[in-house]
Amino acid sequence: MGKVNLYIKSCLINEEMEYNIKGILQDNKIKYQDKDAKIIIDMNNNILERIKKEERYLFDFNNNICIAKTSKFEVSIPIKVLECNNKNNMFFVKYQIENNLFEYKINILEEI
Repeated sequence: MGKVNLYIKSCLINEEMEYNIKGILQDNKIKYQDKDAKIIIDMNNNILERIKKEERYLFDFNNNICIAKTSKFEVSIPIKVLECNNKNNMFFVKYQIENNLFEYKINILEEI
């Protein structure tokens, strides 16, 4: 595949968002630009990566860990994955960090 239309729905702490965006699907990885960050979702390994200028966050939903890196430090944060589905052009994850609950869903709508 190549360029695709994506539907994204996320609930991060108190912020809920729903929007359509264009992205790229290649080797079962979804890539798109979200405001000031590049998002890469590895659907084979259930990994979500968020890359900003000096920051990189890697959410490994198979191993229940988030690795946050900057030029000054690197820290591993345990996460509790409550649900992770990856099928039929859809990726959904519901996870918890400390007492905060997060949900992220992305649907691949169509190839452009």
